[in-house]
Amino acid sequence: MQEIFLSSQLFSFINLYSSLKEFDDFSLIKLCKTAVDNQVGSISVEEKYVENVWKWLELSDVKLSAVINNFNDNLSVDLLFKKIKNVVSKGADIVEVFLSPLFFDIDFNNTPASVDEYLLAMVEAKGVKKLKVSIESAFLKYPSKFKEVVSFLSKYDIDFIKTSSGLYSSASTINHLNAILEEALSTDIGIDFLYDRNSTGKFIVDDAYRLSSLLLGQEVVRKGRFFISCFLSDFLLSLGKSTC
Repeated sequence: MQEIFLSSQLFSFINLYSSLKEFDDFSLIKLCKTAVDNQVGSISVEEKYVENVWKWLELSDVKLSAVINNFNDNLSVDLLFKKIKNVVSKGADIVEVFLSPLFFDIDFNNTPASVDEYLLAMVEAKGVKKLKVSIESAFLKYPSKFKEVVSFLSKYDIDFIKTSSGLYSSASTINHLNAILEEALSTDIGIDFLYDRNSTGKFIVDDAYRLSSLLLGQEVVRKGRFFISCFLSDFLLSLGKSTC
């Protein structure tokens, strides 16, 4: 597959993604400095880092996304609500929730009350902030499942679907993205496309403007409904800079 290198200064569609590894102050400052220097759209960090990162991003235009991990389905509705309220109070512009694969096994035509309660609590807690949910697209085995998930989530006040967390399965592919886009373009929901070059060959997702223009068209791009999540190391590598 053809490589796409960073040839555009229009990085407003990039979300720098830290994953959930441990970060010291130096690493966090590097993440923030890279984001600010290159004027990317946003960065995603684990909830415990939100307060410090907000201080370093406070005077910039870079948005801060707080990651709340519920992949293991171990958070009660009340605890999730409190976590979202907490990161919003500490400066998060976006709340990013990793959903459990158990979510994908539900019958979307007959949704359990617990799932409905869970999603409504997420929406209520976010206030006026943006809400992003990760759906782990590698777990969605059939094309029809992508349509069901996107259609179902679009009924709630969810702003973005992230195609994968990249932590528990292979990152999403172009085929995953196309399957999600087919349904998402008829809704008001946005897409955050996590692309891992290590799991998908030579293709390097670095020029977010070119890719988003190719896939979505200028009208949707201008509405800010498309992001590409890129690991910090991949982003720096694409810029020709050291990842050390």
